[in-house]
Amino acid sequence: MALITGYAIILENEILYCSNESKYADFEIILFVEKLMKTLNPKQSWRLNNILLEAGTKERMIIMHFITDKMQSIFFCITGDFKLDSQEARKMVKEFYDELNNQYKNLNNLKKQSKKQDFKRDLQKITYYLWEKYAPLFEIEQIKKNIDNSIDNKILYCGISTKGLPIISQLYDTALLSNLDKEINDDNVELFNSNISAQLATIAMNTLIRAKKNIKEIHIIDTEDKIHKKVILFETIHIYSLDFIASGNFYRIKKQ
Repeated sequence: MALITGYAIILENEILYCSNESKYADFEIILFVEKLMKTLNPKQSWRLNNILLEAGTKERMIIMHFITDKMQSIFFCITGDFKLDSQEARKMVKEFYDELNNQYKNLNNLKKQSKKQDFKRDLQKITYYLWEKYAPLFEIEQIKKNIDNSIDNKILYCGISTKGLPIISQLYDTALLSNLDKEINDDNVELFNSNISAQLATIAMNTLIRAKKNIKEIHIIDTEDKIHKKVILFETIHIYSLDFIASGNFYRIKKQ
């Protein structure tokens, strides 16, 4: 049975609710990932889907990511030892969102609502209800991997860093710069590449220092291209972190 370890709601650079204080540093990682996503995709068509962490055991954050009317990112998150393609975990985080939306109606004002005394109490009731409902369902769930051999895979970026400092990196898809409305020339490519490598190194180092874990995977859905999902892979080799950004089908990308 999957172990559910925490629930959180994050709005822009603030964690409005965290059900388990020991998981606070885990959820903080989303703040660093959000900054990277804005660098890669400033038009905000990308949505954070899940993050895999490892510290002896593996733990995955399942995320629903929305953009509010004020163009702010809001994240509804659960964490536990979920499988990547767990439909029950995805249903649970969706119901987490639905319950809060029914309770407070206007999520644009969620930050203001979170300051009220009964906010945390209401969330505790919702998360307890979700735990009671879904914990037994994880025990009987059959996971089906989605391996689609027809989807083209593409490496977008690769880099190596150590102790939070980039060493070497290569941007393979300069089309990413088109999201920035900048001319694709050597100077802009080098600047963009350096920015990505620095932020990836920051994510890896902050996860290690603050959460005492290694970040392994970041999965992103592109609302303008839902077939070719974006994935960021981190691999630790001795004192080095090897980072990939790729597009396509995750299972085939990881296997290759």
